Amino acid sequence: MSWLEGAIIAFIMLSIGYVVWKGGAANPESTGTLGRKVTALGGKVASLEARVGHMGDDLAKLEREAATTKDIERLEELGERTFRSVDRIERVLIEKGLGGK
Repeated sequence: MSWLEGAIIAFIMLSIGYVVWKGGAANPESTGTLGRKVTALGGKVASLEARVGHMGDDLAKLEREAATTKDIERLEELGERTFRSVDRIERVLIEKGLGGK
């Protein structure tokens, strides 16, 4: 084998080695960057999932404790009856105070 053939073979081998080395360096997983990013993202997703779970629990609690339309209607009816009763008592007291019955 002549020195020219050896130089060509060496050049080809070095070129292949360089391309493989650069291709591996361009792959972020080989350096761990992508793995760290995926791990960090997984942690954030887990944190958000926990927060959403707590918000769901809070919403369910609020729905259990919140007044319904029927509750509000009963309160309005009770308010009306209380107002009428106070009005009657007021009229009776005024009549007695003015020397009525």
